[in-house]
Amino acid sequence: MNALTEPSAAPPSPAEQLTSERHPLLLFFDGECNFCNHWVGRIRDADTARRIRFGTKLSQTFQRVAQAHPEVANVPSIVLVARRSDGHEEYLSRTPAIREAIAGLPPFRLFAFVLKIFPTPVANFGYAIVARFRRSLARRQPVSCRVPTAEERQLYVD
Repeated sequence: MNALTEPSAAPPSPAEQLTSERHPLLLFFDGECNFCNHWVGRIRDADTARRIRFGTKLSQTFQRVAQAHPEVANVPSIVLVARRSDGHEEYLSRTPAIREAIAGLPPFRLFAFVLKIFPTPVANFGYAIVARFRRSLARRQPVSCRVPTAEERQLYVD
């Protein structure tokens, strides 16, 4: 995997961790982009096990992450915090983050397969093209947003 940071020797205390066994993934995204909001909503809906929590890159939580991990502060991409089996947290972006987030989600099986067969640099190039044009792609989608249910709101961090 293409981690942004290496885990430290000892796992951080539970109070310092962003993930848990119940929610092993935390996906940060651009909360101002309709295109991003649409796709995060599709991932949230597909994640019936509720293993993923979400936060915008404008959130207080992400601001604390960016202070502690400056390498993710200006990443023009999604940032995924993934809990590993040893309790360490790993920071992923771009294609590795997407691969990890959609793994095992039935509606994304074909997309996961496509991302798996392309080498990361090639997939990242495709990601960069979509990211560059995402705002114009967003104009083609409805501007209204579905109001999250009370259960879904619990999946978002401040």
